Amino acid sequence: MEQKTPEELHREMEAEIAANEAADREYRRKLIRNLIIIGVIFAAGISGYLIFRPHNEPDVYYTNGDIDYVKQADKLRRTSGFKSVDEFRGGYAVVSDGKKYGIVDVKGNVICPVKYDAIESNYSQHYPDLCEVNLNGKLGLVDKQGKEVVKPIYDEIGAISSGTMQVTLGKEKFYIDTNGNRME
Repeated sequence: MEQKTPEELHREMEAEIAANEAADREYRRKLIRNLIIIGVIFAAGISGYLIFRPHNEPDVYYTNGDIDYVKQADKLRRTSGFKSVDEFRGGYAVVSDGKKYGIVDVKGNVICPVKYDAIESNYSQHYPDLCEVNLNGKLGLVDKQGKEVVKPIYDEIGAISSGTMQVTLGKEKFYIDTNGNRME
């Protein structure tokens, strides 16, 4: 067998070290590439989950057993598509699409269609179970089921007193009951 000179051994050793360093660099490059791919897949998976996860917001917010009307109005502002949601009163809120007004319940169900030019009172003391609506400059009353109990045809409607109210239609003033029937 042929004896290798120290220079040849030294060159072989340097060549082997260089080959090992090159293999080590290739291994690290592949490892970093694989870690980046795993990170991208992980981030995409988390993003997909956050986007498509079921929305667990409650239908109605409660605080101490009572409906939290402030949280409920905030939820409707975020989720309903209405431009505005007024304060809840008696479990109902006036909403607007930016041009017309309507009424919703605490779950966001439309009780009174969003078709009126204004809603002046929301089940107030003047109309305990009714809401005054304005359509094309005429006034009427809507009940809590959204039914027009007094058609919006009057120029003025007075407060309810003993189940009747004074209304003005043109120059004529007379009394009607809470169902819109004229009193004689």
